[in-house]
Amino acid sequence: MKSGTRIKLVQKIYEKTNNCDGQIDFGKDPYLRHIKKVFNGYFEFERDLDQILQNNLSSELSVKNLDMLLKIILKASIFELKYCNKIPFKVVIDQYLDVTNAFYSNDQKRLVNGVLDSVAKKLSLSI
Repeated sequence: MKSGTRIKLVQKIYEKTNNCDGQIDFGKDPYLRHIKKVFNGYFEFERDLDQILQNNLSSELSVKNLDMLLKIILKASIFELKYCNKIPFKVVIDQYLDVTNAFYSNDQKRLVNGVLDSVAKKLSLSI
């Protein structure tokens, strides 16, 4: 899967978050099955994803204080790290760093990298 597909995924989650009753059109994509898996899982496991995110933020940061788009990027990537075992951690992290780079500066990219690295290390220890 390419970074562009993950950008589309993040945009669809953002769209659904801002318009709960609206119908989401995913269009055509060779990775549509994966996009829908992450999209649906994001909302199904959102509480768990929030908790994992908070547990991997530094003590001076709170999930509540993060920008909504940044939270979506982090939680979607955490979902993939935790529930999409066929995709290597490094690939997920690299592509979500590309997604972050499309919307934010290096500060947010460093935050995403640190959080995802922490989550990946904890998940690989629990395997």
